[in-house]
Amino acid sequence: MTLGKYLRRLLVADAGVTALAGDRVYSEVLPQSPTLPAVVFNEVAGMDDYALDGPTGAASRRVQVDAWAKTRAEATALGTAVAAALSGHAGAAAGLEVQGTFLLSERWGFEPATQLYRTGQDYEVWLSGAAA
Repeated sequence: MTLGKYLRRLLVADAGVTALAGDRVYSEVLPQSPTLPAVVFNEVAGMDDYALDGPTGAASRRVQVDAWAKTRAEATALGTAVAAALSGHAGAAAGLEVQGTFLLSERWGFEPATQLYRTGQDYEVWLSGAAA
């Protein structure tokens, strides 16, 4: 299983996220004319872990997660639900082990072109297994 599939499965299964966004959790891009609120996540960086004697089998990935909505209050509420689901999460599925997920930063913004609000978060995810 890829990290992207794992994250989507995790967020769609979370009661707090689905109460606000349903199954509207997307990888990389928000669809045109989306139903909101919605979540978009991107793997933006990563590296394999090495020790002096070679690869450890672990890797880290930086993941950006954006909660999009028509109002600041909705974007903030969805961002809070996403953080509750992801921050500190560890688990495994289909050969992928997520050892830990850590919230690194959070930001808020408004996109004038789309008239949408966003709560953006950056996570560091440590993982191992087939897709690490």
